[in-house]
Amino acid sequence: MSTETLDLMLALDQGQLDTQVALQCAPLLTNLKISNLLTVDRSLRSAVRRLFHGTPLSCYPLCETDGKASFLLYSRKGLSAYLARKDVWELMERFGYERREPAVILREAARRYQAHMEHRAGFPHEIGLLLGYPPGDVMGFIENEGRNSLCIGYWKVYTDAVRAKRVFACYDQARERVIRMISCGMNVRAILMSCGVS
Repeated sequence: MSTETLDLMLALDQGQLDTQVALQCAPLLTNLKISNLLTVDRSLRSAVRRLFHGTPLSCYPLCETDGKASFLLYSRKGLSAYLARKDVWELMERFGYERREPAVILREAARRYQAHMEHRAGFPHEIGLLLGYPPGDVMGFIENEGRNSLCIGYWKVYTDAVRAKRVFACYDQARERVIRMISCGMNVRAILMSCGVS
């Protein structure tokens, strides 16, 4: 991150919802990613739903714990297309999913994620797939128990480090772009329109 962008980021009101969404979800807001996790103070959960109501993005509540609420923000088209891929669906089946409907998948993933966050179950690795991570990297993480990755960025990479580093650089650029947009007074809805999110 450039010094200029860092200064802009530090000047932002970190408690404002638009700022939190911009900082946590820039790749999604700029149409580079199919989904992102968003974690905010529990008091903002209704505001999150209102913010994305009527936009091309959906927000699905994953969990509430320790005064925080976590959502999966996602492109309906993008997530459906990703889950329909043969390699992705085969891994989802290995994780115990039998139905392909995103609503059914999200409901079960949220149940498993909540159980994990309450220390009642292990981590549901399908979350990596819901975030659009390459299936080979999700399996590599499981098989290596999180060790021996080729590189680490927005996720741990086990299959194609060159491609992943390019993706990480694009995500970093998106974050800088969105920070500049928020700093100029744009809100999340305006950013979505400006970036052509569908």
